[in-house]
Amino acid sequence: MTTPIRVFHCDDSDAFTRLVAYWLEEHGDLAHVGAAHDGAEAIPAIGPARPDVILLDTMGPPGDTAFLRQLRTAAPQARIIVYSGYVSILDEGALGGEADGYLAKGDDDRALVAMIRALAARG
Repeated sequence: MTTPIRVFHCDDSDAFTRLVAYWLEEHGDLAHVGAAHDGAEAIPAIGPARPDVILLDTMGPPGDTAFLRQLRTAAPQARIIVYSGYVSILDEGALGGEADGYLAKGDDDRALVAMIRALAARG
């Protein structure tokens, strides 16, 4: 059996992180390894969680890349998916190409799972 893809979720909504954890748990190859609801909570939690993929809601002003860079430092091995309801920032130009993938929260959960798998496969 292969090791599951480890996913950490940064989102200010506790209810939404629980929903995403539920979606991920339906797939044997994915493991929800933690969640944080603000930046101060996320940075110290990321390292010990050793995620392969980080789901990132916009935590700060839309278009702000500072927090994204902090995540890269805390977990350099992880791929980052900006997973947000701010559709206007869901393109590479808005965040300076800092993320590895962009997905709207309103998209089907199958699109999320597919993107997680694709990015993790890139290693």
